Amino acid sequence: MQFGVGNPGGSDLIGYRKVTVTPEMVGQDVAVFAAVEVKTARGRVRPEQQRFVDHIRNAGGIAGIARSVDEARGILLV
Repeated sequence: MQFGVGNPGGSDLIGYRKVTVTPEMVGQDVAVFAAVEVKTARGRVRPEQQRFVDHIRNAGGIAGIARSVDEARGILLV
């Protein structure tokens, strides 16, 4: 799969969240890729959008579908 900003299926909001790794992992801060697909209450998720979200999660990133600000916060503040 190839992804990039503006590609079909790419999430509406992308970025990263700083995460502090455990002392066993040297205790450094790392950036974790994050993507939020924004939908209205009844908006449909296209298959390519779901594949993008799944791909990010499977790669260790943070991703999800949000239909409200609270849902977006829940995705990003894991």
